[in-house]
Amino acid sequence: MVKWTSDGKDSEVGTNKKVLFNLVLENDESIDKEGFLELTLDIHEQKEEIEWFIIEEQKRGKQVAISPKNQDLLKVQYKLKPKGSMAYALSIESPKGGEIGDYATVVLKLEGTQSNLFSIRVKQTIIVVKTTIGQEVKIARDIGLKAKIEKQDYLFSILVPPDVKGYIFIETLYPDRTMGLLRTVRGARNMIAGEVQLQEIENYLISKPAVESLGVGDFVEVTEGPFKGEKARITHVDTQKDEITLELQNAIVPIPLTVKADSVKLLEKEV
Repeated sequence: MVKWTSDGKDSEVGTNKKVLFNLVLENDESIDKEGFLELTLDIHEQKEEIEWFIIEEQKRGKQVAISPKNQDLLKVQYKLKPKGSMAYALSIESPKGGEIGDYATVVLKLEGTQSNLFSIRVKQTIIVVKTTIGQEVKIARDIGLKAKIEKQDYLFSILVPPDVKGYIFIETLYPDRTMGLLRTVRGARNMIAGEVQLQEIENYLISKPAVESLGVGDFVEVTEGPFKGEKARITHVDTQKDEITLELQNAIVPIPLTVKADSVKLLEKEV
């Protein structure tokens, strides 16, 4: 009897992404075993015509396209010595045009039996886009407006962390199409290779008191009240009250001014 093991696990991936896994066959008999292993996909998707791929990861390895309307399979011959084993490096490639929630289960057919190995589900991707420094918010707005005008509903959200200069984060279903959209937006330079996991940017999604980003000696601009537009330096920070005390730069006589931390814009950090 030929036994099998696989390190493939259920996962969620973006569109047009490879999921690598290994399949090991083992001959537990004292005679040679020869035959074929067959891999196919049980696909569930909204459009029912988008292709997934099973790929044999070796030189001149086979590649098979499978969709709900094209029930093909990858067929690989094996020859096993008595008590011998053989490993196969394989991958599944998610479809370029998939929708969120589409999924495929990898099915192995071996010696007349059929087994489900693992499933892959399509999800949105978070990408990083390099931008002109100081123009992050404007560029993000331009991207959102362009996507709305052109009805590109594959772009879900844009994150502009105040502490990150020259980069923005975009949540999208189709990174390749998103790059096509960005090429006509001034200041959006290029997409950084790879993708970002949600846990890597969770700290940017949590609302923090404005006072936490300010310190004594920082140079700020007042954005509210009778001193709106005035430049000042911070002389005291009260984290309990979320207040800061300022010294206006253009005042003839230095007069301490206490304001809420969210009523100023940081211009320069004290080094």
